[in-house]
Amino acid sequence: MALVVVLMAVSFFTIAAVEARRLKVERVNLISPNLPPQFEGARVVFVADVHVGPYFGADRMKALVDKVNSLDPDIIILGGDYVGGRTNGASTFYAAAKAFHARLAKVAVLGNHDVWEGAETARTGLAEAGFTLLENGSVAVERNAATIYVGGVEDLYTGSPYVEKAAQGIAPADFAVLVSHNPDVLDGQLAETANRWDLALAGHTHGGQMTFFGKFAPIIASKFGERYRSGWRTEHQVPILVTNGVGTVTAPVRFFAQPEIHVITLHRG
Repeated sequence: MALVVVLMAVSFFTIAAVEARRLKVERVNLISPNLPPQFEGARVVFVADVHVGPYFGADRMKALVDKVNSLDPDIIILGGDYVGGRTNGASTFYAAAKAFHARLAKVAVLGNHDVWEGAETARTGLAEAGFTLLENGSVAVERNAATIYVGGVEDLYTGSPYVEKAAQGIAPADFAVLVSHNPDVLDGQLAETANRWDLALAGHTHGGQMTFFGKFAPIIASKFGERYRSGWRTEHQVPILVTNGVGTVTAPVRFFAQPEIHVITLHRG
């Protein structure tokens, strides 16, 4: 009996370790009447929770960069937690991030692990990699004399996220994307500026990382539990995507919470 239990445990963790390395690409079309015609068909690639460190080294980081670049992005949005937090992943991630290529813009927010490993290191590293870091602000992305916006807020655990400030200068008729590393920010603040966002993006939860066959997770890094665990939902008429992210924390395993990056193709309609 003991041997059977041991074999089952080994099999389970082997499967979970394999899944943690099976990165998938989720593709979706986003339709909005606010999108300028000049941005028809533009591709946004969203990546979060890489957690470079002991379990996600230079080779995997290079493979991630190559995968993102192969998706031919117009805009790359990074959703925070690029490093493991106090695990010396910064020297690997930010150097490799210079190789991310996007035609129009590269945008990022900070996650809690990035601040724990060194906020100034993150700010410098992202700037040197060509990313615009959004900390309760927004950036205008231009294409053929038309403009869309990406707004981003500080991390909930380590900063003071302020969606209203990120929305300043964005009109209801503009097309705009809101980025928050932690989805819990959306519960308290999205309603106040909902008419200015066509899409909201978040990460942090890892989809639960270890789930009961994808139905629910015993541990979720959100006080709202399953509400913001993973996937798409709509609140205040704003589509929200909470990604499973790419990497792992605590242990390099996932179970029915497959790592993912997202290609969001924009359409006017």
